Amino acid sequence: MKKYSILLSSIAAWLALVFLVPFQNLSAANEGAESAVQLATAQNSEPSQAIIKLKSESEIQAIAKKENLIIFPLSPSAEENRLFLVKSLDQEPTSKIIRELRENPAVERVQLNYRYKPLFAANDSYYSRQWWLFDTGSVTGGISASLAWNLEAKKGQRNIAIAIIDTGANLGHKDLKNNLTKGSAKGKNFEYPKRKPTDNDGHGTFLAGIIAAKTNNKRGIAGGSFWNHLRIMPLRFDFTTSQAVTAINYAKAKNVPVVNASWGGYGAGESDELLKETIANYPGIFVTASGNNGYDHDGGNPNEKMYPCDFELPNIICVGASDRNGNLADYSDYGLASIDIVAPGGTDGDPLLGLSRSKSSYATAEGSSLSSAFVSAEAGLLISKYPNLSSAQVIEIIKNSVDAEPSLAGKVLTGGKANFQKALQMAAGY
Repeated sequence: MKKYSILLSSIAAWLALVFLVPFQNLSAANEGAESAVQLATAQNSEPSQAIIKLKSESEIQAIAKKENLIIFPLSPSAEENRLFLVKSLDQEPTSKIIRELRENPAVERVQLNYRYKPLFAANDSYYSRQWWLFDTGSVTGGISASLAWNLEAKKGQRNIAIAIIDTGANLGHKDLKNNLTKGSAKGKNFEYPKRKPTDNDGHGTFLAGIIAAKTNNKRGIAGGSFWNHLRIMPLRFDFTTSQAVTAINYAKAKNVPVVNASWGGYGAGESDELLKETIANYPGIFVTASGNNGYDHDGGNPNEKMYPCDFELPNIICVGASDRNGNLADYSDYGLASIDIVAPGGTDGDPLLGLSRSKSSYATAEGSSLSSAFVSAEAGLLISKYPNLSSAQVIEIIKNSVDAEPSLAGKVLTGGKANFQKALQMAAGY
């Protein structure tokens, strides 16, 4: 008899942040489906794994035994508890696992467990001026955050949590530690559930600093809010569908209004229906990045489309990178129908300065990952100042308050760059 194992403990105990490949309906499988699975498996999915939706939870043990699988639930909620991540104890090829699960009458849907990548380009030189926060009269590429701060209030505004689903955060950095969520809303490590969501890479920490480095404290850099109304919920995951879905659902359960997802994958992610479905069911604002290869997402090449950026969902804002002059950064992806807005991403000559992995030091970087963090901060500021705004209204304000740049016409939907001051001024009329 083959041995099998079923793990039904809490999400925190087993989910690794994995980006899921979209579910394929069994009835829709076609002759080319298996070759497509083999190609995707080789390129960007977790080996010997799949994500399934069962017709009934009662079939779990039978499937685990028959297929020799270890099975992990993906959600504790009643309406979603038929979703599972499965791993082959025999390390069977993914294509074989998918084929056999499709043939199992107890399985309603099956898909690959996709793996994504952070959209980040690190730079090891230091840059000492935060030009990106300046008003456009001083620096064309600035987002006028410094002027928006005049519209903030020290008292009477809510502190807003922003979930960063990424590599974690430097929880002890002197310029960040006081601006992390705490208590029942504290961050979580889905990759290693028994550990804190500390950052062993630096990507998540850099994003956290853009959004919520402590401002006006005579130390380091300034974050997005002068009065420090933004708080970071670091959700560390392993860049797979399964853990991405779990992290999004965690943010949803904690009523976090903004998720920053500075990662993605080209091409095959279009099939990641579970990730798309989870984002669609998230009631807040989902901010993600365009990519850093200079691709035109609307050019007709499916391998140059980035997901989750290119999911056609109303709660997604996809952000491209701009340079010091407010133009599209030379590495940034673009697309009139796909990319909504741009924000500073830095360039080789003018990188962004942010927090590093040590407790009191800083680093420089560039990439559309960083651009997304600015728009997440902008959304947080709007909600802090005007808490009755709906997610749809916040997105509308962000898109309608840009600095129009001629060079962005035909490149991004709004034709412009984020402007914090204009957004807060516009929101006052809602």
